[in-house]
Amino acid sequence: MNKYIIKLLTALYLLSFGINAQVNFPVDSSVQIVSDGMIVDGIKMQAWDFKSKRNLEFNLNFFKNEWKDKSEKYTHVQYDGWDIVNAVIDDVIYTAKLKSAGKNLSYGFVATSSELDGQLSSLNRKMKDFPQPSSTQLLREIKSIDGSKKSSTMILTNKLSVIKNLDFYSNYFKKFNWTINKSMFSKNKKKGAFLASNGPSNVSITFDVQADTTFITAVRVDVE
Repeated sequence: MNKYIIKLLTALYLLSFGINAQVNFPVDSSVQIVSDGMIVDGIKMQAWDFKSKRNLEFNLNFFKNEWKDKSEKYTHVQYDGWDIVNAVIDDVIYTAKLKSAGKNLSYGFVATSSELDGQLSSLNRKMKDFPQPSSTQLLREIKSIDGSKKSSTMILTNKLSVIKNLDFYSNYFKKFNWTINKSMFSKNKKKGAFLASNGPSNVSITFDVQADTTFITAVRVDVE
């Protein structure tokens, strides 16, 4: 799972989704595709990592001029140091999440989404039913495909201790004859890590207790 998708796990809590979008970008900007075929919570998402040699105000005005007059609904909010622009145009939601990096620098993410196509529908069906203890909640799931590799990154939470979570995953994967490469916890039992493999396919899971909740980040990679 590349670093841009990991960054998006947090950023996507603030992004909205639409269908069949086309996006223009400001001059003097550098745009890198994060994904042109990634599934976020069951929706195909296109996302771009955005860097600009223009200040934040210039780029905010660019997206405002691109979207506002055509929009059925337009919002601009500030949250935790980010400026977030959303516009609904013909049932499509466009989102830009931007931050200043200095006098003439800004950066962020731009995202759109669409209905799943045939390949991603197949991926969505195959990458499902990841094991989880009872009462576990799935907060976010990102699925992607890269050649023969299909991957799913999930954020989950539950009220179980790190040790009980480790026991659950160790017992589950042993039952299906996976090799347990690592199952460990920190001295204070507030953090843990689990790694298992089955040929080239693998699973890596980390656990982090905050207050009375265990946050779980699980990355599953299936290789055909």
